[in-house]
Amino acid sequence: MRTSPVKTGPRNGMSPPVPARLAGPALLAAFAVATAAHAQTAAPTDGEILALVKTHCVRCHATEPTHEAFAKPPQGIVLETIEEIARNAPKIMSQVVVQRAMPLGNETGMTDAERDRLAAWIEGRK
Repeated sequence: MRTSPVKTGPRNGMSPPVPARLAGPALLAAFAVATAAHAQTAAPTDGEILALVKTHCVRCHATEPTHEAFAKPPQGIVLETIEEIARNAPKIMSQVVVQRAMPLGNETGMTDAERDRLAAWIEGRK
């Protein structure tokens, strides 16, 4: 009696073993996690920081503040451009990251992750 070798895998019409079927989704999930982690560890861009500052600071720290409590920017600090943000980086590091005094009363809901990104951007410019 003659026996033929056992065929495995999709060529014989059978489904691959369970671990092989899960490998695709598992690899995709691992890639997604790694990509997300890289996005958080990659150096913040000027565009990211400008958007963050516009969200949390510019209502008060603008040439013409829109916050009802200010007719002029507090202490004359304007943060509308990346150059202005860079020029005020030491004050931003102190007030926003270290002392957490700004945004005032955290009125805009700045997160710890946003403070960390701002700190990383400032540190990266040294």
